[in-house]
Amino acid sequence: MLKLAVAARLPLIEVSTRDMLNFADVVLFLTKKKPVPWGPAGGPAEVKPGTLYFMAGSKTRDLSHAEIYRKLVMLESTLLVVNTPTPHVLPFKAGELPVPRELLLQFVSAVVSDAERAQTLLPSLGGCTLKEAAEAARLTMARDKSLTAAGLMRTRKECFQGTRGLSQVDPAQAFYEPLPALEAWVAREGPYFLHGTDPRLVPRGLLADGPPGTGKTEGAKWLANKLVVPLYRIDVGGVKGKYVGQSEEGMLSALSQLDAEQPCVALFDEIEKIFGGDGHHDGNTTTSLESQLLWWLAEHRSRVLTVMTTNNRRKLPPELYREGRVDAVMVFRGLEPKAATTLAEHVLSTFGQAGSHVKPELLHKTIQQLVALNGLETDPPSASQAAITKKVLDLVKAKPPQLSLLPKTTSS
Repeated sequence: MLKLAVAARLPLIEVSTRDMLNFADVVLFLTKKKPVPWGPAGGPAEVKPGTLYFMAGSKTRDLSHAEIYRKLVMLESTLLVVNTPTPHVLPFKAGELPVPRELLLQFVSAVVSDAERAQTLLPSLGGCTLKEAAEAARLTMARDKSLTAAGLMRTRKECFQGTRGLSQVDPAQAFYEPLPALEAWVAREGPYFLHGTDPRLVPRGLLADGPPGTGKTEGAKWLANKLVVPLYRIDVGGVKGKYVGQSEEGMLSALSQLDAEQPCVALFDEIEKIFGGDGHHDGNTTTSLESQLLWWLAEHRSRVLTVMTTNNRRKLPPELYREGRVDAVMVFRGLEPKAATTLAEHVLSTFGQAGSHVKPELLHKTIQQLVALNGLETDPPSASQAAITKKVLDLVKAKPPQLSLLPKTTSS
């Protein structure tokens, strides 16, 4: 929007940035015009025609907007009002200054000196300013002695300052068996999400439906890992405020920050617990939040892949997961005997020597008994991924640990 506003020679434009250090360079890259400091509130002694100026921070309090507006209009010049502490009426609101993907790629390429590797690192820095990207790279290098996408995302999680109701999730997984349908979906849609240039082809997200423990939330983690992008969780309960209007403001703030963190995966977990009622018990606050979310799901153009999970799709309003808001509904089910045993074997293999005492016969018998119990009450009987994993953990821990694995104690 800033690029268009400058091209239109709007006289006063209000913009915000988290990176004043690189502000002029980013504006130059976007608009092909290098902004000139405005100076004192009254401006330079001579305002030059066709010039792009900027003024930041507390200095903007004393702007005499009407007079400056007329002067700028006459000379076809523009003044950027940056990070103003006081809302003004006359300036055009251009929002937060974006960091162009191409400029961020230039920075990453300069750091790693490898264009192909830079492309793989770029998604993990989505939403960063140049200053934040440089700091994340330095911190990651200092900790890991190398620069990887996983390392950058870990650093960003440790440094992330979320708004109310929004938090970053660690997507690390020892092992996860994704649905074949989920694997096929990300293989087809992933390239459009990361690199698609036509917004109509960029995927919007999924609704994951199924009983508890069947891998829906873990599926969101797997998806973020597969795409090498951060994962954020939106806690709608945490968005709700005490006073009228606070909840709506909190939801808007969380969704706006999500847009700024693109590309990323956004997780709305067990969404039927929030939007499964009629909204009247809380003064229609939930209904208002639902309306905001419905609008954002349909209208946002950021590369935010939404994953909503539910234990019971029938409790949700159909408009929440219609076409145009999500791309597909994926049903997560329990695993039947053969698939359950395969999963258990894979989970056990992640323990290496620590799980070597668990014999295959015991593992198979334990998992067959678990499936026969049919805790999910399905036909044919099945077991959840969570229950299967728990059984494997119990078998690994059944053997007393060696003394060398126990924490050392000191006697006084």
